[in-house]
Amino acid sequence: MKVKYLLIALLFIAAGCSNSNKKQSANGASETKEGEGYWQKLVMNEFLDNKGLVLATSPYPADWEMMKTISPGGPVITGPHGIKVFNFPLQSYTYYYDYNMRQISEQSGQRMRQMPGVEQVIEEDLVPWCAKKGLTFVKQYELPEISKIDKWYSDQLYQAMPRQTQILAIATEWKREDGTPYFLLMHLNVSDDRNVQGWYYMCTGLEAETSHYEIAKKQLIFGLVNTHYNLEPIAAYNKEEAQRVGASWASFNQRMAQNQANFEASQRAFVNKSNAINETIMNGWRERNASSDRQHEQTIDVITERTNVVDPTTGQKYKVSSGANQYWMNSNGEYISTEHHDYDPNLDDNMNRERWQELKEVK
Repeated sequence: MKVKYLLIALLFIAAGCSNSNKKQSANGASETKEGEGYWQKLVMNEFLDNKGLVLATSPYPADWEMMKTISPGGPVITGPHGIKVFNFPLQSYTYYYDYNMRQISEQSGQRMRQMPGVEQVIEEDLVPWCAKKGLTFVKQYELPEISKIDKWYSDQLYQAMPRQTQILAIATEWKREDGTPYFLLMHLNVSDDRNVQGWYYMCTGLEAETSHYEIAKKQLIFGLVNTHYNLEPIAAYNKEEAQRVGASWASFNQRMAQNQANFEASQRAFVNKSNAINETIMNGWRERNASSDRQHEQTIDVITERTNVVDPTTGQKYKVSSGANQYWMNSNGEYISTEHHDYDPNLDDNMNRERWQELKEVK
């Protein structure tokens, strides 16, 4: 589905677009005096896509430097007092509730895993990973203001199918053996419908001198909470995806065999390129979300032998078993199908004199 993923953390944009960053003074920002807990002077950082459009702006301290070149495993932001901000590769999973779909997807190399819950993700994924870096888990807590921003952004994006979505920003805190603190922010997105679950998470790490750790953490959170998104790239994405979905339905039956191959190839490609996701947040979101929506719906319809029909009097669409020539629905939402072209249940005494509306098949 698109996991694509919601990347509210603009630090992930910085990795791909930092060469285009522009800084402007943030009005009203105060400067930190050495040894005191006041905010430093803030500047607005612009994050651009590969077309030069401003995706978003975020306020960060003036002495935080966005790295123009990033070495593997290196920080994307550095600052005084040992401040370093890191990006870690996106982790993405899919889980089909249908056994046959799980088998097909696993054979294509897709990562199949059901969301186990926040606590288990931390225990099963983050704790072992951090242990290799000499970090011990201290505590976790949600950052609701960042969760709210993440959800707002996700809600603006086009979705081909309705689904239930859970979006959380989970802060985790850690310590090294020498007592030095470490902050790891996990953005979690879980999308669910009755057929498939898609979920992913991505993490931003922060380290700083112990005496400056709490200030640096607040500055990072402040920048994320006060991120402002430009609506122009979102509108362009939504228009493009709506057109793409509409075109795919028009040639659905003819393209099913090729779509299956494309689906498997796209999943393999997505896994291979996930570690390069920092290059562009918006392109990454679009590729994962819309492509998975379209291909999932098309694949499920073929497997379950369903077709799309519409009530011409209301415009309401339904999915019914395929193979019939006519479909009729009563006021209770019950439908019948027939292979006859001239059957009318309104004229059939055996149908309890209910009112039936003919449904038209959507090609």
